[in-house]
Amino acid sequence: MPDTAPSRPHTSIFHQEWWLATASRQAVSFIDVEMGGRVVSRFPFVMKKRLGSPVIRMPKYTRTLGPDFALPPSKTFRQEQNIRHVVDRTVASLPKYHGVHFYLDPDNASSFAFRLAGFRVYQDFTFRIMPEKTLDMAWQDCDQKTRNLIRTADKKLTVQQSGDVAPFIDLVRQELPQNHHDYALLEDLFTEARNRDQAMALYAHDGGVPVSAALLVWDDRVLYYWQAVRVRRSRVPGMNMLLIWKAIEEAKRRNLIFDFDGFGSVRTAKMLASFGQKPVIRPEIRFETPLYAMKCRLINVVRRHVLRKYRGYDLF
Repeated sequence: MPDTAPSRPHTSIFHQEWWLATASRQAVSFIDVEMGGRVVSRFPFVMKKRLGSPVIRMPKYTRTLGPDFALPPSKTFRQEQNIRHVVDRTVASLPKYHGVHFYLDPDNASSFAFRLAGFRVYQDFTFRIMPEKTLDMAWQDCDQKTRNLIRTADKKLTVQQSGDVAPFIDLVRQELPQNHHDYALLEDLFTEARNRDQAMALYAHDGGVPVSAALLVWDDRVLYYWQAVRVRRSRVPGMNMLLIWKAIEEAKRRNLIFDFDGFGSVRTAKMLASFGQKPVIRPEIRFETPLYAMKCRLINVVRRHVLRKYRGYDLF
């Protein structure tokens, strides 16, 4: 198997070798597939133990993964056939596993092939603004209330760009003392990306005090609104929306796709939808053996019980 990744006109930041090596703490593995004597696909993954079972997953803080294709141009039927062939060979080459879980980039065309290979395919969503849409058009797409909130926040707050991730981490520690962040890893990823001119922090200050922050990462095609945090006690409305808008401006300045990078709640989803963009499917690929699925169901029951018991307390 070749030691180097196949050359591609575009490689997502989450597929770039420095990202994978850093995010996995050097534990990433690759499956390369050749056709006609050259590598046409590279599938990166990490193998972890979960509930005592071997599981194939993405490294932490990695948004999308899956096979990274470099297939030769061909007609639709042949292209789809090649993708199915590559996915079949990739799956056959995987080490023994009881579970698989990763997300595909919206532009990755392999979800159908994974479905035929016996995996479950779900629909997760993000929102995107394409480079051909002007900033004025993006502004007009926004709901009137959203535009008003951004204007109000812009008058009350000062937004600064920074290459320093430490204030972001301090704000997370302050506002979300119970969380799943790996601060050392987050800092390493941001620093590595920053050294390659692929990252930036945005901080919104109210009278010199930070009240919200966001971390942006990008490649040569897409800028992601990667991480965000806000001061919950702040009374400034629209501060999150203001940072998103500033990030959109940065994506426009760089002529990149702006990716809102998904959402973690219905409330956040509705807020992002108020920017007036259509949802974009981010396919979720899963596989579980019956034994592993039973373990997952049991642990989910326990978690729901804990959440019910401690509802009303800021533990999670």
